[in-house]
Amino acid sequence: MKADDYQTKTDDSIQTKGRQATYLEVSRNLEEQVRSGQYPPGSRLPPQRDLAVELGINVSTVSRAYKELQARGLIVASKRRGSIVTGGAMPAVGAAAQRSADASGAEASGVIDLTVNRPATGEFLAQLARTMASISRDPRFAETQEYQPPQGAEWARAAGAQWIAAPGFTPSPDNLVVTSGAQHGLYAVLSSLMGHEGVILSDKLTYYGLKALAPVFQFELVGIPSDAEGLLPDQLEDACRRMPVKAIFTVPNLQNPSVVTMSLERRLALVEIARRHHVAIIEDDVYGPLLRKRLPTIASLCPELTFHVASTSKVLAPGLRIGYLLTPPHGAALAAEAVRTTAWMPAPLTTLITTRWIEDGTAHLILEAQRAELQARQELALEILPRELLNSDPACMFVWLRVPAPWRSDDFAANALARGVNTMPAAAFAVDRSTLEHGVRINLACATSREQLARALKVLARTLQDRPRALFGTI
Repeated sequence: MKADDYQTKTDDSIQTKGRQATYLEVSRNLEEQVRSGQYPPGSRLPPQRDLAVELGINVSTVSRAYKELQARGLIVASKRRGSIVTGGAMPAVGAAAQRSADASGAEASGVIDLTVNRPATGEFLAQLARTMASISRDPRFAETQEYQPPQGAEWARAAGAQWIAAPGFTPSPDNLVVTSGAQHGLYAVLSSLMGHEGVILSDKLTYYGLKALAPVFQFELVGIPSDAEGLLPDQLEDACRRMPVKAIFTVPNLQNPSVVTMSLERRLALVEIARRHHVAIIEDDVYGPLLRKRLPTIASLCPELTFHVASTSKVLAPGLRIGYLLTPPHGAALAAEAVRTTAWMPAPLTTLITTRWIEDGTAHLILEAQRAELQARQELALEILPRELLNSDPACMFVWLRVPAPWRSDDFAANALARGVNTMPAAAFAVDRSTLEHGVRINLACATSREQLARALKVLARTLQDRPRALFGTI
């Protein structure tokens, strides 16, 4: 980035020589430097005032550029440590250059966003309207104006245990902590493990929320190869022998982004390795409820070492923001302390709504509506996109599209975005810079309708049939 690329003005409306708002040009150039490795994950961007002086522009302009990078999931802001690079670990939310929607849900920017897991149906809002009209009659309603225990009220934890339960798995509410979503639960787990030196093992392509927490807790994340059944046991064993492993992170059901569901054999092998090396297991099971037939949870196979993270956000609606963290015996108090220091307590009103829905079956009704719509959208994806290139499951909210040579995942995503469809390339999930399968995650539930989804998928199909094209930009 060069200072003479910009014209110095006294407000945020300054324009570059290419007639693009300066803060967007600054953010775009910084994004290129992050993607190229000039600013690797965990590093700090220059202080805003220093960069403003270097470029000869206003500090407020640089501040807007940094906010844009934060919206794209490229950095996290910390008052103590500054602007920390995540390397695209978090999903983009509301980036001004890429996403905008009007009140009707149409894409004001002309871009169909297929990057975020959101409800596939309107059943959530319909049920919420009914619940809000009657919730004041619930005898627990008065408690919503009071402080509650950081681990959640007893009735909330009992509902959480019911939500997590699966065949052969009846967790105790005593070991459960209510959180503000799965990411908050994951934060509580990592906070509980602080002080134990070592690394965390995961799939080579893993949940971007875990990547985002790596620079916050300053742990090393090491990718382990996997196949159609899940993490490879021999690779896990080798890593546990060579490294001071703190925990193994896994998404056993509908892994994000590969859509793989770990086989029972692999679950048992993972448990055996963890026990042999005294390593904690973090089981992220936010997609498990979508499956009609579920394999045993890892927490049921190894309760003494497993932190089981569950949530209503993915399968019911992200706005509900309720998560459930099941800890190993006697681990709930430490996790609850993490909740207390970050949010004091789970939000009482949404906790009560979620509890009522689990108790009276409303959650199951919403879940059934989600399953039916997701199955229809999965069939649409299989109809429009080449089946041989897809990892899919009728219950999953997304598909993984492998892109053939000469495409690279970043190039394909960029070309698709230029044609009006936003997807998430492999780099957003990559643990390191090693050679990875080139592909993009396509969130089927993100589209506002099946018709909109079909239009987007047809754009992706045409892009696959084309060749990579250089996109215009500043040199």
